[in-house]
Amino acid sequence: MSIERLRAFKLEINAEEQINSLSKSNTLFTCSIFLYLLILCASSIASVDKITSSTPIQLITPTYPIPENLLLDIGIPTLNDGLYLSDDDDLVFPEVRYAESIYFANQLAKMLEKSGAWGAVRVIPNDEVVTDVFIKGVILHSDGERLSLEISVSDISGRKWFSKKYTKVAGRLAYDRKMRSSLGDPFQNVFTQIANDMLITREQLADENVEQLRSISELKFAEKFSPKAFSEYMKTDKKGVTRLERLPAKEDSLLQRVTKIRQRDYIYIDTMQDYYDSFSQQMHFAYQDYRAATYDSVVRSRQLDRQGNKRIIAGIGSILAGIYGRTQAETRLASDAGSATAAVGGFILKSGLEKKQQAASFDESIAEMGSSLESEIAPQVIALEDQTITLTGTVRAQYDQWQSLMEKIYIKERGSL
Repeated sequence: MSIERLRAFKLEINAEEQINSLSKSNTLFTCSIFLYLLILCASSIASVDKITSSTPIQLITPTYPIPENLLLDIGIPTLNDGLYLSDDDDLVFPEVRYAESIYFANQLAKMLEKSGAWGAVRVIPNDEVVTDVFIKGVILHSDGERLSLEISVSDISGRKWFSKKYTKVAGRLAYDRKMRSSLGDPFQNVFTQIANDMLITREQLADENVEQLRSISELKFAEKFSPKAFSEYMKTDKKGVTRLERLPAKEDSLLQRVTKIRQRDYIYIDTMQDYYDSFSQQMHFAYQDYRAATYDSVVRSRQLDRQGNKRIIAGIGSILAGIYGRTQAETRLASDAGSATAAVGGFILKSGLEKKQQAASFDESIAEMGSSLESEIAPQVIALEDQTITLTGTVRAQYDQWQSLMEKIYIKERGSL
């Protein structure tokens, strides 16, 4: 082979190697760009939240008229705020939760009254108030998008009816101003479903069992005033379930006196219910605006946070791919392609961090909304027979004062009789 042909052959080999290297670099660069576009598309698709139906659940009513003597009274202590269940990253505002613990209890009471299946339904200051049926609840999650409650129901005998978690996700249409009036409260279905489950359980009880519950309730109240006189009529087993042994005579003078005390006790509790109603009504409109405003912020915050994570991962991947391309490059052109790939990765990473920062700013805006709700609840003025008391401060402070005041009045009312 001549020297000229040998040189031409080497030049041909070198050219082919450069072309192959360039092809690999271009492929690497193209794949990185494709990866970036794919991540963007995936983020866009993932950011579309499902629109949840806001069609109201139908409230069921008794299948047959319930006689007045078989109507069970219900007591609902203000719900547990559930703050101990929240993580540091959760968007939970103590002031709002304290208000919600009253508001949700009152909403449930109104729904139960609407069903027409019960006697008196009251929000009560604590579970020491004697009534036929107790409903206790814990707020597991609450924001403009999702409400989750854990509800436990039991009766005065200590028998548990059921314990269940209720969750409702509000769709965008729930906060549409044009449709809000027709759809009602975004989370109305939670309270409707609880009321329906309550009635289903109630209708499984025999009339005899209902009568016994009402008698146990009466004797439990009387036992607070005279344990020795009334404890003998009931017996509690190892499981904590109380059973009726026998009834006192109707003409029992002590029982008649305690019955009069209980009637006055009912009047007191009904007065407290008026205060709970006033509290809930006063915060209603501010709270609904808060929900509507936080809905978009909560959803967008989650979307931006999710997009940010995807872009950060894609950015790091592209940077690593670019660095690898430069270290493996055999030509200047291939090294430049690797540098470009790393640059694209840096842009994606920067974009991801910006998305995370945007999410943080939305979190701050939600916190501001929670504070604004707190400031919109005015002091509560309570007029008593001998004095007027004003509850001031934050929602939490007002709630604590309220509880303390009700306990004092409760003791005073009983002690004066």
